[in-house]
Amino acid sequence: MKKSFSKLLALIVSAVLALPVCAQENIDSSFSAQALAQAAMNAPEAVADVELPEPEEDEEDENKWNWEFNVQSGFWANQWGATGGIQEYGVPGGWDYFGEGGNTAAGLNIDNTGFHLYEFYAAGSREYKLDGDWKFLVQSDFMYGTNAQFYQSGNRFDYMALSKGQYGFAIAQLYAGLGTDKFNVIVGKFGCPIDNPGDGFFFSDSYNPWPDTHMGVLATWEPCEAVNFTLGWTQGWNEAFDGDSDSSLVWFGMSKQLTQAIRLSYMMCAGNMETYENTYSHCLVLETKLSDKLTYYLGYDFMSMVNGSDDNLKLWGLNNSFIYEINEKVQAGLRIEYQEELVADEVVGRFEVTLGYSITPFKDCKPRHKRSCLSACRLASGELVIRPEIRYDNWSGANGFNDQTKPYQFSGGVGVEYSF
Repeated sequence: MKKSFSKLLALIVSAVLALPVCAQENIDSSFSAQALAQAAMNAPEAVADVELPEPEEDEEDENKWNWEFNVQSGFWANQWGATGGIQEYGVPGGWDYFGEGGNTAAGLNIDNTGFHLYEFYAAGSREYKLDGDWKFLVQSDFMYGTNAQFYQSGNRFDYMALSKGQYGFAIAQLYAGLGTDKFNVIVGKFGCPIDNPGDGFFFSDSYNPWPDTHMGVLATWEPCEAVNFTLGWTQGWNEAFDGDSDSSLVWFGMSKQLTQAIRLSYMMCAGNMETYENTYSHCLVLETKLSDKLTYYLGYDFMSMVNGSDDNLKLWGLNNSFIYEINEKVQAGLRIEYQEELVADEVVGRFEVTLGYSITPFKDCKPRHKRSCLSACRLASGELVIRPEIRYDNWSGANGFNDQTKPYQFSGGVGVEYSF
């Protein structure tokens, strides 16, 4: 069954790749493959002959630093209460934990029970205009809170920076980029280029196995609004300027608007991860607008890490997320998810159902997707979002809650987020 599904997945992706990249009237002839390659070859010489302009005092100067700020706080609780013991969940190089105190569900914003400042996030960027359409960009993002552990490097750099209890500091992104409106290359530490279904809407995170940061090189090409391509290399996961790391991963991804109502996104990486010499992962997301008010997201994750010993890891998961717009200020979301993990011949199944709301009381606008290398902050400036949520988790093959004595748990909370 799994082999048949893999063949079907490969067939679907191949068919999408075989489709015309853009409608003929939307193709920019100046960004053909040949023109793009020639531009990439000529870019270093073009940049070398250009002096970066000094910023002016004029407030209208486009080369000044631009800053965005985001604050997230909230309360989370569960039926068992906070008890001792931590059960690690995740993959090598990742920072996801399932069961802080043995109880709290996985992911960002719910690292432990009670009230917390999850993050104070400052995103700074500066853009320099060069000859023609070329631009040079510097991005530096800083954060403090309980979410910092997910954005810290896995070894050096900002690893455990200013850590006190659950709180810490992280340099979430630090990179430089060169490109145009359609093509760009960034180098440094940047966010994960993958958006799981419903990320940015739900208060709690899904069983997402992907890390939140990478260190390496990433190129994106958007020949038109309907399609974009991604190609890059990273030093494993959650690494940043760690010269002694043996991890090396190659990335490829694409996203294509199939119809006005359907968009398909695909991302894969392959290489070696720490002691796992044979690593392969991919993520497929299908976004379908079922009506003017209802959107459905289907996500499929697969991960395989092999090192020839008994601790080989294989994982796959399905994420079904429905988001319904009740009115201009209130949206409701339902997430139904299943994940299966095989470690050392032991199978663990994880199932969760989450019901959440997104309330924007003062503005008629919707949250953006989870921040990534292309989006520094989730929300538009000046937007306040309130996210109440209730969640049910059930594990088979392992007892993951209440000091690992219970296979299930009810939990819930309220998150508040503001951008300025």
